[in-house]
Amino acid sequence: MKKIIIPVLLFMFSIPLTAFECFKDFPKVANPKIKEIKVTDTVPEWDLSFIYKGYIDPKIFSDLGTAVEDSKKFKATYQKKVIKGSLNDKQLLKAITEYEAILDKDNIAYVYLINMGNIEQDNETLVALKDKAALLSSEVKKNLSFFNSSLARTSDQYKKTVFGSKVLSNYKNYLDRLSALKKFMLPQDQEELLIDKNVNGISAWAKFRNTFESRYSFMFKGPDDKEPKKYTLTQLSNFMDNQNRDVRQRATEMFFKQYKQDNYVYAQIYNSIIQDEIAIEKNRRGYDPLISVRNIAGQLDNEAVNMMHQVVTDNFKVAQRYWKLKARLMGIKDFNNADTYPPYVPKGGKNKIYTYKQALEILQDTMDSFYKPFGSAFENMYRCGLVHAALRTGKRDNEYEDSCGAGLPPIIMVNFQGDIYSVSAIAHEGGHWIHGLMVSENQTSLNSDPPKATTETASVFNEMLLLSKMSKQNQDNPEELLVFLMAELGNIIPNVFGATANSNFEQAVHKVSEKGPLTPEQFSEIYVSERGKMFGDAVKMVPDYKYGWASVPHFMRPFYMYAYAFGELAAISMYQKYLSDPKTFPEKYMNKFLTAGASMPPQELFMTVGVDLRKKETWQDGVKYISSLIDEAEELAKKQKKI
Repeated sequence: MKKIIIPVLLFMFSIPLTAFECFKDFPKVANPKIKEIKVTDTVPEWDLSFIYKGYIDPKIFSDLGTAVEDSKKFKATYQKKVIKGSLNDKQLLKAITEYEAILDKDNIAYVYLINMGNIEQDNETLVALKDKAALLSSEVKKNLSFFNSSLARTSDQYKKTVFGSKVLSNYKNYLDRLSALKKFMLPQDQEELLIDKNVNGISAWAKFRNTFESRYSFMFKGPDDKEPKKYTLTQLSNFMDNQNRDVRQRATEMFFKQYKQDNYVYAQIYNSIIQDEIAIEKNRRGYDPLISVRNIAGQLDNEAVNMMHQVVTDNFKVAQRYWKLKARLMGIKDFNNADTYPPYVPKGGKNKIYTYKQALEILQDTMDSFYKPFGSAFENMYRCGLVHAALRTGKRDNEYEDSCGAGLPPIIMVNFQGDIYSVSAIAHEGGHWIHGLMVSENQTSLNSDPPKATTETASVFNEMLLLSKMSKQNQDNPEELLVFLMAELGNIIPNVFGATANSNFEQAVHKVSEKGPLTPEQFSEIYVSERGKMFGDAVKMVPDYKYGWASVPHFMRPFYMYAYAFGELAAISMYQKYLSDPKTFPEKYMNKFLTAGASMPPQELFMTVGVDLRKKETWQDGVKYISSLIDEAEELAKKQKKI
C-alpha cells in the first residue's frame, strides 16, 4: 500500500503513567518475563527475550531437534492406527493434543528466527540459521503429514462416530476441514514428496526474487538532489508518490522500465509456479477452477467469492469516479498511473507529523471509545514491548503481525515515520494483534489460523474505527475533512478495486496457462486488459505499465490478493452493523468474532455479528458505502469551489 499523508487534529488524551501489569486479563499468554516498557517519543524495538535469549540461543535448535525426534515418535506411534481407524474418540483427542504440542515447539523456534531475520535481513549468519531451521521444520512437517491426510481418508462411518463425538467438539471445524479435503488428497508417499519439493518451490522463488531485486539500483535525481544519485528499488518506489509530478512521473517510468528489462525473468518465475499449480492442484488433486484451492482452504464458498468478484467488477465505475475527482482536485488533465499514487494535498497544505507517543494517544483513545475492554487489550501491545517500530538498516520495509505461537502474545512490525500513514499502519496491525491475542488466549494451535479473508477484516475494521474518529474531529474544518476523505478512499480503492482487478488477472492467466507457459507479451496483454477495465477512461496507462504484472510479488502466492477486497468489504459491512447497534456489537465482535479463530467456518463466524457472506447485498452495500464517501468528497469540494 502507498503512504497516505494528511493533516489531522490531535486528540486531547494522554497515556496514563501508572504502573501497568502486562496481560493481567489474559492469563494464558501472560509471562513473567514480559515487562512493561515506558512509552516515550523514542520509537521502540521489540523485546522477544521472553521467547529466546537471541538468535544464537542454543535452545532454538535444541527445540527444533526435539520437535524432529518427537515427530518421528509420533509417526511411529500413530500412523498405522490412524490409517486403520482404530483410535477411539479419547485416543484421537490425545493424539491431536500431542500433534499440536510438536507443531508448537517447531513453529515457535522457526518463527522466532524468521522475525529476528526480518529486522536484520543483511545478517548472513542469521540467514544461514533460518535456512537450517527451515530444513528441520520441513522434516517435522513431513513426519507429521500422515496425520491430516490419513484422518481425511478415514471412512464416513468413522467420521460419524468418532469425529462427531462430544469429546472432540473443540476440534469439530478442524476435522470438518479435513473431511472436505479427502477427495483432493494424494497417496501419502506423494504428499511427503511434495513437502520435500516445496522447500525449493514457491519459498525458494520468493528468496530468489528478493535477492534479485535487492541488487537493483537506479541513478535518479530526487527532489532534493543537485545531481542524480544511486537509489534502491524501495527508495525509488517511495518517489512514486511524491507530490512533485515531475518527480513521480520520472520515478514511475524508471520503475516500470526496470521490470520491462527483466520481464522474461519474472515470466519464468510465474510460469514455474503456475504450471506447478496446474500439474498438481488441478490435474492430480482435481481442483477446478484453480481459485478453489484458496477458497476451500479458507472454507469459503466458490459462489460467495465469485459473487464478490462480480459485484466489484460490475462497479469499476465507482473507482473511476474517485480518480476523476482526484484529477480535478489536483488540476491534472492527462491523469495517468503515476498520479494515482500520491495522496491529495491542497496547495499550500502541510502534513501533520506525530511523535510515536502522540500516535499511540490517538489510537488508544480510538480503541477505548469503541469498547473499553478492546482498548485495554490494545494497550498491552505497546506497553509490553511487542512493537518494532524503529527504522533501521536491513529491516524489512513492510508491516505485519505475527502470533509467534501457542501461549505467546502476538508481535507487530511497522516502520514509524511520523505521518498519518504510520498511525494508520499501527491501527491496521493492531487489529491483527488484538485478533491474534484473543485467538491465542482462547484457542489451541489447530484453531489458531483463521483464513486470510477473516484476518484482513479485523485489521480493516480497526482502520475504520480510526478514520471515523478522525473524521468526526475534522467536521468543523472542511478542507481537512476533504483531505481526510480522499485519503480514506486512497486506501479503500486499491484494496477493493485494485485487488479485484489483480485477482481477475490471475484467474485469466491461470486459465490460458492450461494450454502451456505464457510469454512475457501474453502476461502483459492480459494485465493491460484487466487493469484497463478498472481504469476505464479515468486513468491513462504509461507505456511500460503493461509490465506492471512483473512488479507484483503477491502473484507468487496464487489467488492471495482477493482476500484484501473480501476483507475490506466485509469490514465495511461489519462497521455498518456496529453503527446500527453500538451498544451490543462491540462485545459480540470482541468475544465471539475475534476469539473464534479457525474454530468455525467464515460464513458461520460472520453471522455471529450479523454479516451474511452469501448475500449479494453484503457486497453491494459495501460498494455503495464507498460510493457515498465519493459523494461526500465531491460535495465538500464543490462547497469549497475546488471543482
